[in-house]
Amino acid sequence: MADGTATGRWESLRIHVRDFLAERIAQTEPDRKPFPHFVVSGLFPADVYEQMLDWLPDPELYAPVDEYKYANTGGDSVRDKLAMTNESLDRLPEERREFWTAIRNALSDPLVKRTVFRQLSDGLVHRYGVSKNAVADLPGFPKPELYREVSGYQIKPHPDTRKKVVTMQIALPRDESQVELGTAFYRLSVKPKALMSNFRGFEKVKQVQFLPNSAYAFCVLNTVTKRSWHGRDTLPDGAGVRNSLLHLYYEDAAKANPDLVTKYYPDAAPQTRAA
Repeated sequence: MADGTATGRWESLRIHVRDFLAERIAQTEPDRKPFPHFVVSGLFPADVYEQMLDWLPDPELYAPVDEYKYANTGGDSVRDKLAMTNESLDRLPEERREFWTAIRNALSDPLVKRTVFRQLSDGLVHRYGVSKNAVADLPGFPKPELYREVSGYQIKPHPDTRKKVVTMQIALPRDESQVELGTAFYRLSVKPKALMSNFRGFEKVKQVQFLPNSAYAFCVLNTVTKRSWHGRDTLPDGAGVRNSLLHLYYEDAAKANPDLVTKYYPDAAPQTRAA
């Protein structure tokens, strides 16, 4: 940021977006089935959301997530991501870099984290055995990343690793033409229909609509009695690009975005594990 005027402009944007996000999430009604989660619409201010779409980074700046796991029959990657670290964002033109840094920082602000955790209190109480009053203070270190997924991408039902505390995905479509491309929530089932489905043994309980300026979030549960099964059927031909912002909260600061940990949680020393 070259001068104080620019600093003030982007800091004002960060605060505005942070407060808007927290308010929208707080107004959302949580759902307990098939596991604690919420779905929110109108997540960002409308003008900010439109700017996010207009200023999505160049696809060439994204890197394949896993060229073996997520590739089509021709060997091309069907799932790419852009880490929202300072190093990655520094590759953007100056104004776009400042914009995306403000968005990243607003989304990762402790105020938003505490609001998200409160809305997912049922799941967090189940996972950690704490009172509802204590869930906002549970550890949760942010890692936001931009994703691009195209025809051929799929991911089987899975609960997510216990290293993650909360998974949140923000849909970034231009219009409602990709409404059917959202993530689905599942439960295990021995019903004939489930046994004959694409994901054998899983019953689809809820399909989250992939709508502009919307998001879902859930507490990661991966225990014997409760799992946060979620996945995505193969994106069909002609699906276009499924743009999204995947925002994760990790239990260990070492797994999160280092720049955000330094900014918001400077006392969170990475945990050292025995070999």
